[in-house]
Amino acid sequence: MSQRLPPLRAIEAFVVVSETLSYTKAAQALNITKSAISRRIQSLESDLGVRLFRRTNKALELTADGDAYYKITGPAFDALRTAGAMLERPQRNNTLRIALPQSFASHWLIPRLPSFYEKHPEIDLHLDSLGYFKKLDGDNIDLVLHVAKGPTASFHCEKFMRMVQFPVCHPSLLAGRNSLPVSELAGHTLLHLNTMPDAWAEWLDVAGHPDLVPARESHFDTMSLTLDAAANGLGFAMGAEVICRRDIERGRLVAPFEARLEDVRSMYFMCRKQDVSSRLIRRFRAWLMAEAAR
Repeated sequence: MSQRLPPLRAIEAFVVVSETLSYTKAAQALNITKSAISRRIQSLESDLGVRLFRRTNKALELTADGDAYYKITGPAFDALRTAGAMLERPQRNNTLRIALPQSFASHWLIPRLPSFYEKHPEIDLHLDSLGYFKKLDGDNIDLVLHVAKGPTASFHCEKFMRMVQFPVCHPSLLAGRNSLPVSELAGHTLLHLNTMPDAWAEWLDVAGHPDLVPARESHFDTMSLTLDAAANGLGFAMGAEVICRRDIERGRLVAPFEARLEDVRSMYFMCRKQDVSSRLIRRFRAWLMAEAAR
């Protein structure tokens, strides 16, 4: 009869403690608590019926039984790690994970992606609009396309498109006219995008009405929601030409004012400095810059 194996997690804890000779370091490596490491080691010792570690002068060391067990389990876990890396590598090596605003993805990037895949069929793009707010804080995002007033010094950051902003609304709010005097905004609702809280004040200053007070203000957390509210006649939204162009062409929105807010915000390409010359990022960057230039 074959002997029942101890739980794999207990063996994993033993291997990591053997490599670090520290419960604390092993807990950090496995992202669990020190007490959880201790329980796993105790469980493994109980299953095996031997002591695996001992403390001498506040130092942790393997017992003779522990050393013999590690000489077998250590290489076995190395083989498991290598096997996992071999399976993961082909997937990750050709996958580029991009965080970006949902509105920019929908209105600008996605309609152009067929040309990217035609040129680079070997690259798989994963688009993440939720990761956009986390930027490059973790390892789940390779690059970010984002709106900013300037570059971020701690990353490689390049401007690839300038933002031109202006108010938009549903045609019904014009009551049959083609344009409105800016002063009439005082009788309407201004729709604000939370990630650009100063946009309306900046545009009103350019338009010569810095002290205008609207009848009401509403706030939204995405550009798409803000524009949907405007398209449903709820008020005036501060749109961006790159996002609104299609809706204006289709008559879903109109731009009733001449004043434009330019060169205050731009679209930036951002990645970690050490990644800028990597194969996938280099190829996507070249394509992106060419598309933006067109």
